[in-house]
Amino acid sequence: MMMKEQSKQSKTTYDSPFNREFSTDAIHAGEFENMSAIPIYQAATVDGQYLRSGNPTIDAFETRVKTLAQGSWGTATASGTSAISQVLTNLLESGSRIVCHHTLYVWTKEILNTYLAKFGVEVVYVDMTDLDQLRKAVKKKTDVIYFEPFANPTLDVIDVKSAIEIGKAAGGIVVVDNTFLTPYLLRPLDMGADIVLHSATKYLCGHGDTLAGIIVSKTEEMGHQIDHIRNAYGGILSPQNAFLLLRGIKTLPVRMKLHCSNAQSVAEFLELHPKIKQVTYPGLPSSQGHKIAKTMTNGFGGMINFETVNNETHHQFLKKVTLCKPWVSLGDAQSLVIGQGGHNRIRMSVGLEAISDIICDLDQALA
Repeated sequence: MMMKEQSKQSKTTYDSPFNREFSTDAIHAGEFENMSAIPIYQAATVDGQYLRSGNPTIDAFETRVKTLAQGSWGTATASGTSAISQVLTNLLESGSRIVCHHTLYVWTKEILNTYLAKFGVEVVYVDMTDLDQLRKAVKKKTDVIYFEPFANPTLDVIDVKSAIEIGKAAGGIVVVDNTFLTPYLLRPLDMGADIVLHSATKYLCGHGDTLAGIIVSKTEEMGHQIDHIRNAYGGILSPQNAFLLLRGIKTLPVRMKLHCSNAQSVAEFLELHPKIKQVTYPGLPSSQGHKIAKTMTNGFGGMINFETVNNETHHQFLKKVTLCKPWVSLGDAQSLVIGQGGHNRIRMSVGLEAISDIICDLDQALA
């Protein structure tokens, strides 16, 4: 089996020859001819090169995701934070400037504020739901614009197309963390983004049994640069995890439809509950960004953020849930809830259980 640089041109793996439907590519993109499943290539070296330079199982996963995301190059990593750090360290250096939405995944902020700032990178946070703030921020030379379309954990909705246009007009490289939405609900590269990344641990895997990240670049040139820094850092995905991801991603369209429909029902239930003060879910007309999300995405996702009426209700809820697990992570088949420190807010990743059972558990936990 050829290594990655060769296999991009090889016929030994299936790369969508024409415009197939998303669900078809989720199953077939990157597959090996005459094999019902892609095997685990468990070897430290393949074709005389180290595993971190590529591996047939990993290559197949990269091909599948870059096809779904409509990119030119995929780079798989050991985790979502590995993907984030490798992209940012590739694009930024001492004296660089990055403009971000003020709400981001907590470990993205840790990378930016603790590590990149230490090396002389200027990090600027603005409220990107107000595009005028973004326009003002990028008047000064900006190297990178970085955001999540539905911010983690607040679910602020950013007008992706407009934010990308503003960033590109200013000469910046636009990076989008699309973990919450997946390529099934949103394709930022089609809107002009340069790089899209995912914590594949979440929805792409979908079963809570894998750590992984994936970076998809709009151009092969950018992809080669990111591959190089991955090889230097060594944050490579394991073949076993690539195998699990290839299996999990086959059902991504089916799972995302149910995540969305269950989340809509949960949000509507919570919005009417007397012990819930406020609910943020892009599928609710009352939520910020609903109109933008409605026209921008193929669905509203499986994430909800809500606020209880007081601290006691907040703590009791997290203690009393049984079906919904009070754990970190998201995008699993099972529903997950986690409190936000210092607030009465809870982030919920709505799973694939029967909606009646999810609501029953929430109801008893709020009683």
